[in-house]
Amino acid sequence: MGRPLAALFRIAVLITAVIGVYLTSKDGFASSLVYFTIQSNALVAVVFAWASWATVRGSGQPPAWLKGGSTLYIAITGLVYNLVLADAPFQMTPASSGTADLSNQLVHVIVPIAAVADWLLFDEHRRFRWAAAAAWLAYPVGYLVFALVRGALLDGPNRYPYPFIDLDVLGYDGLALNLLIYGGAFWLLGLVLVAADRILPRNAVPTPEPVPERVAA
Repeated sequence: MGRPLAALFRIAVLITAVIGVYLTSKDGFASSLVYFTIQSNALVAVVFAWASWATVRGSGQPPAWLKGGSTLYIAITGLVYNLVLADAPFQMTPASSGTADLSNQLVHVIVPIAAVADWLLFDEHRRFRWAAAAAWLAYPVGYLVFALVRGALLDGPNRYPYPFIDLDVLGYDGLALNLLIYGGAFWLLGLVLVAADRILPRNAVPTPEPVPERVAA
């Protein structure tokens, strides 16, 4: 794949992620940041801003651990929403918002698919270590701690951002079971990402050849 195509694709992903975050959180960005969806899409926007600029310049791509981590987190967002939450009474944007359907599609479907496609098509592969699958769990664990502490400090219903970590409904036993299930699934997904990275061709986006230095006569 050529570098101009990679640059255009990454700019498109960046713009899509920014629009998705804006539409989903335009009624209150600070309050929307409690959702893993918004955080993962915002991370994609930051990483793709870096990757777009680096691709245009032909050097300085985001490090493998960051690009791989952001790809995993946005994949988690897409999979959890579409497999678990899509048919549940779960909604981040107000029901009265005319852009709710569009924003949900952007942050839960289009950006996840596009980010994974970018990793498959344009990233340099064979850079991940098996330990990365466990290391990438640091952020989901940190998010879980944040969500549980926030919920403990608030009063009233809907203190927890997602039903599968709702301590009021699940109790400690149910929460522990869900953490085991989801944590194991996220770790396995990370392992799949590492395995795919080690199988795929190296596939680096071409960069300009360095201009040879002129040797004084």
